[in-house]
Amino acid sequence: MLVFDRRSFLTSTALGTVASVCSGGPAAAIGGLDPPSEAAGLYSFTFGDFRIAPVCDGVFHLPMDSIAVNADANERKAYLHSRQMTGDTVQLQATPLLINAGDKLILIDTGVAPGSDWAPKAGRLVKSLQHAGVEPSDIDTIVLSHCHVDHVGGLQAAAAEGFAKAEIIISETEFDLWNSPDAASKVPEWAAEGVPGLQTTFAELGDRIHPVKDGASIAPGVSALATPGHTPGHMSLLINSGSDAMLVTGDAITSVHVAFEHPEWQIIWDHDRDLGAKTRATLLDRAANEKLLVIGYHYPFPGLGHVVKDGTAYRWLPADWVWDG
Repeated sequence: MLVFDRRSFLTSTALGTVASVCSGGPAAAIGGLDPPSEAAGLYSFTFGDFRIAPVCDGVFHLPMDSIAVNADANERKAYLHSRQMTGDTVQLQATPLLINAGDKLILIDTGVAPGSDWAPKAGRLVKSLQHAGVEPSDIDTIVLSHCHVDHVGGLQAAAAEGFAKAEIIISETEFDLWNSPDAASKVPEWAAEGVPGLQTTFAELGDRIHPVKDGASIAPGVSALATPGHTPGHMSLLINSGSDAMLVTGDAITSVHVAFEHPEWQIIWDHDRDLGAKTRATLLDRAANEKLLVIGYHYPFPGLGHVVKDGTAYRWLPADWVWDG
């Protein structure tokens, strides 16, 4: 079995290493080794002074009619069919991000709560971390891009014990929204049912929660970037090391297809659909112009690549996988 222990992850300088395959089915043999069928994915690479690893939490499905809701019906149908998106649902990855920032081990988002009926093939974050030799109790800092259940579920499931020492970083706007007494009336109906459980988690975490402003430093070279629309306080991250820069989008850009080629097409999961579309376009333009390395939470695993301008729109250029060993 190919495994990263904590020391290997924290100190390795290899350009990239794949621990196993993130998929809904059995894991494939890698490099002549045969990982167990329950192994989840972890892709580890060096970015300047950082060691970074997208960590697979699994996959889940959403209704296909929840995307491109403001598009012309005929154009939408033709577009989706041309991308082989012909079913009733669309599959999304859930990919938290593990960062070794020198003196801190940072986890961005925590995936889906294990055992969730609506996402039976997700909730694998802890297994994926353990296959990398990292226990939840090793995590120093958890950054929440926002408070939707597919990003905070793993924290809710282990708030009292699993991530025992982690400080929790969240934007001030996001925390104030979801922790307010009338939060359920301020979020979409589909999100309101998660408010009581989330507020219980916040209460359990207490002073471990640290709300931050736009631009705040999470660690040297890691800073918060306000990207509202998906939620009012949605937060992406910028990672800088020397002349290299990386954008961690969270859910500000949710799809490598629709969001890139038609950033103006809206999804029902954005709290403010107009602002969500504006934020998407702004981020895509910045990523393309500045040639940023980009990591997306819901992109095909490991979700690493670049944004390229394509006429008046954009397209996704996946980064080459680097196999080590």
